[in-house]
Amino acid sequence: MLMIVILLLAFGLGANGLNRDIIWTDELYSVSNMGGFDSPYSPTQIIDSLVTYSPDQVPLYYLLGAGWASVTGWSQVSMRYFALLAGILMIAWLYRFAADTVNRRTAIVAALLMSTSAFVILYFHEIRMYTMLMCLGIAHSWLYWRLAHNFRTTRLTWFLFILTATMLLYTHNFAIILFVGLGAYHLLFISKSRQWLNIILAWGLGAVLFLPYIPLVINGLSYASNDKEAASLLVAAEALAGLLVNNFDLLWSALILSFGCALYRKPNHTIVSLLIVTIIMCLSLLSLNEQFKIIKVTRIRYFLMLWFLFVILFAYSLTSVPRWLIVTVPFLLLWGIAGVYLERSVNIFDYAGIRNDVRVYPPLHDYTDNLNNKTREGDYLIGFSENWFVNWYRKHGWSPVDYYVNSLLGIDGVFLDASLRRYRLERDVRGILREHPHLLLAHDPNDVPPNYARALEIIQETYMPCALLVDKPDLLIQRYVHPVMDCDHEPAPIAYGNGIKIIDRAARYVPESNLVQILTWWEVEDEGLLDEYNVSMQIITSDWQNVRQEDRHLYELPPWDVIELSTADLPPGDYRVMLILYHRSTGEKVSGADPTTGETAKIWPILEFTIESDS
Repeated sequence: MLMIVILLLAFGLGANGLNRDIIWTDELYSVSNMGGFDSPYSPTQIIDSLVTYSPDQVPLYYLLGAGWASVTGWSQVSMRYFALLAGILMIAWLYRFAADTVNRRTAIVAALLMSTSAFVILYFHEIRMYTMLMCLGIAHSWLYWRLAHNFRTTRLTWFLFILTATMLLYTHNFAIILFVGLGAYHLLFISKSRQWLNIILAWGLGAVLFLPYIPLVINGLSYASNDKEAASLLVAAEALAGLLVNNFDLLWSALILSFGCALYRKPNHTIVSLLIVTIIMCLSLLSLNEQFKIIKVTRIRYFLMLWFLFVILFAYSLTSVPRWLIVTVPFLLLWGIAGVYLERSVNIFDYAGIRNDVRVYPPLHDYTDNLNNKTREGDYLIGFSENWFVNWYRKHGWSPVDYYVNSLLGIDGVFLDASLRRYRLERDVRGILREHPHLLLAHDPNDVPPNYARALEIIQETYMPCALLVDKPDLLIQRYVHPVMDCDHEPAPIAYGNGIKIIDRAARYVPESNLVQILTWWEVEDEGLLDEYNVSMQIITSDWQNVRQEDRHLYELPPWDVIELSTADLPPGDYRVMLILYHRSTGEKVSGADPTTGETAKIWPILEFTIESDS
């Protein structure tokens, strides 16, 4: 029952961050490597992506993450949920490992310490492999302990031992540190026997299964090493020591005293063994950093593989002293309060990558949530940000804005500089207007960007306002369209078989001006097609007589354009506006299809209108 409560606590603490912040740089890389911006990548495509863009990474997490996203979707909540579930399973397995190797009292306290470790919980809601790595590390250590210390085992135990060894190697390069710790312990402290040799052979088999990826790992290590910002041994050790106790260093005094007291009263062989493994792993990782300069202060997450060993040692020291509850309860209260404080403070960002970026970005996940099922094909979102890097293209050529707007909503967009750089604003906004006839303008009415008024003025020179799609105290998003389209206009695409596509088309009759205005928005796969085809706009009578026509070379048309045909001398009657795409040399009309209805035709109606008699 206590474990159920602890697991629910861990779930709640982790779930609290699923949708709190927008994804940061490393999460964006994860989504990109899984194929989140195109379509879920195949296993081969994922490996190719890692080799090209993230050569220091191994593929298992990305393979599983792509499979997970293909079922649950690519939103940040569903993607982060995978890490949350791995974290909950990790805590359950931590309890099992500590209960089997030490005792249940220690296991309960260890699970509670892990569930309230602010640095660990940070990775319960991150699109990265660290909770999966920790879970596999604990599972493999538990299996090793059962095999090495003659617990009751079966063929399934051996199979899972080899499987988890292989999975660890394919999850993170630093998983090797766990094998260094367990391997050193195995060589020095386990009696030599057939079982002893079988364990080594099983590890060897796991390594053999990893052989195909070793050349890529070697290349990746050379890519990631010699970081100029790598922490020294002392700085890395100091950062690790602080995070292990939720940045409340005074707790170390209680832990050291209680640990010494516990070992003095009744030495525990298992705890001594775990302490040795912990020291070997910790020194190995610090030595590796001294040699290759990999770990920056913002990469203390590489030590997460050791966290379960530390919390078991902590838990044992607290629960093995006389009147342990008197010591443990106040310690846990201070630990929990320190964890809450650390999780809410900016200090944690000093150790957790470049997450500071997201603190100055607009809440893009709120835009996505509020615009869900409200956008149309061809919409273009314009927002404002004090930090231009929200549009910055990362390794794969995708930005945070692309993830939320393009990948999740299926549209495009940009966040303009919110400051008063008018020369840049005018250039950027007018450039957007030349490319997109459907706009969504977004801002926070409680914090109106300095550039908002001028941007709105430029948009309203050409576009007309439509309904508010989002009307909330902290977010307004309004649709703007070109006047040729009404506000209820639905996209009317045409896909031609030659790689030319009309994204949208619309027309209106303006009797006051004796004009028909025709808006078309084109997309061409191959620019060479622009020289081969022409577009014809025609007004025909009810009996199919052509009374007005304007032809344009396709290369003369901008991405979208409005063509005007005069109706000044046309007699009263019913008319239709037709659109034709034809080959420039042969005059052959090109057949196209409406993707929404499946209808095919060579001559497409755009508008029906009537010219009334003056009488």
